[in-house]
Amino acid sequence: MGLQYSVISPIFAILQRKMKKSRYLYSIGIASAFLLSLIGCYSPTRVSNQNIAEQYKNDIHSLHPEFNLVHVDDSMSLLYFKINESELLYERRALSDSFSAAVRVSFRVTINYESPLIMDSNSTVIHLQSLSNSRQEYAVGSMPVKLSKGTRYLLTALTLDMNSKRNETTYITANKTDFSTGQNFLVRDPDNGHIIFSPIIDSAMHVSIQYMQPAQKLYVKIYKNKFPIAAPPFNSDEYSSPQLYADSSFSITKRNGMFQLYVKSRGMYHITADSNDMSGLTLFRFDESYPNISQAYQLVAPLRYISSNEEFGKLVNSKAPKEDVDNFWLTAASGNKDRGRALVHNYYSRIQEANRYFASYEEGWRTDRGMIYLIFGPPSSIYRSSEGETWSYGEERSYMALSFTFIKLDNPFSDNDYALQRNINYRNIWYNAVDLWRDGRIY
Repeated sequence: MGLQYSVISPIFAILQRKMKKSRYLYSIGIASAFLLSLIGCYSPTRVSNQNIAEQYKNDIHSLHPEFNLVHVDDSMSLLYFKINESELLYERRALSDSFSAAVRVSFRVTINYESPLIMDSNSTVIHLQSLSNSRQEYAVGSMPVKLSKGTRYLLTALTLDMNSKRNETTYITANKTDFSTGQNFLVRDPDNGHIIFSPIIDSAMHVSIQYMQPAQKLYVKIYKNKFPIAAPPFNSDEYSSPQLYADSSFSITKRNGMFQLYVKSRGMYHITADSNDMSGLTLFRFDESYPNISQAYQLVAPLRYISSNEEFGKLVNSKAPKEDVDNFWLTAASGNKDRGRALVHNYYSRIQEANRYFASYEEGWRTDRGMIYLIFGPPSSIYRSSEGETWSYGEERSYMALSFTFIKLDNPFSDNDYALQRNINYRNIWYNAVDLWRDGRIY
């Protein structure tokens, strides 16, 4: 019995290093919105001083809000949000009453993770009614944000279920240095006009693109480059930015106020207002089920981190990849099917979570953070600054704790690109962790 698995453009370097086509049903009742004029006030602590490890622990997240920041003009932007109503707690005071829920979405603006100065804030409360105690719909709205052109900012957004008191914090980097960045575009589903919040597309589809500046033409370059997976953390090779070539390029013209694009095959679709400018909007087309794993061939590639060259070569060339992957894990579990299922569940759950959190110009599990997350699991502490993130495993500030530092990179395609500071001292730690997996134990 098998295991269960729940025209080429000039060469350039990346500088320094979800989306379902769903039928969104929108139901929103914004009861109140108020602007809190707190400019000149201070937040209790800087974000950079806070342990934000919960950001990458999927099992503790009960709310999954989505945000999309769009710059409207020199001084104003809009923060769009989408709330899954089925994740809210519905209550009623009497048997004759309908069920009701309420969610507050608020934000504050600072210059960066290190600054305590609140430059702007806003809050909206959404009241929802239902005949049952759950709704399979989404509440969508927006709030104005005061952001001046020429600067980068940090938005800290808080989503609060006012009945259950559960909340979720989301950090949004605002890049308003000019009007060519990706936050000057808004992507919609042409079938219904609904906003598409994620830049990751998991199936072929048409999209409508709204550019906030005057333009009759946009330029599209498609990149289908295959990148290697992250190198081990002890690798001493000096980092070299991958060289990218556009496989094709074309332009799209405006019709009825919108630009139409067909995202068909895998790759990066980079959209700019100037054909000579690298700053723009990027849409990513990964596998059909991304970030989830649903096909047998998707089980093989992530095993590269813990398999030998010979083992991996056989898996890649296998005519029955599902069976051979089963055998790999059963061998690790010494034939114990229950332990094998536990290994499979944990390993591939981490892959899916890495895909959710760390995707940039490639799938999340293939990135540096994805590699560490997959092998070592969620860290016990994470501290984020404008320069990067530091992950620690073990007791905080203990000299015995295992720490990894990731440097944030300036990438024209993604704001989610981080590079690990590699060190030869990680060699034994890495191989010990890999051996645990191969011996049927979860790190």
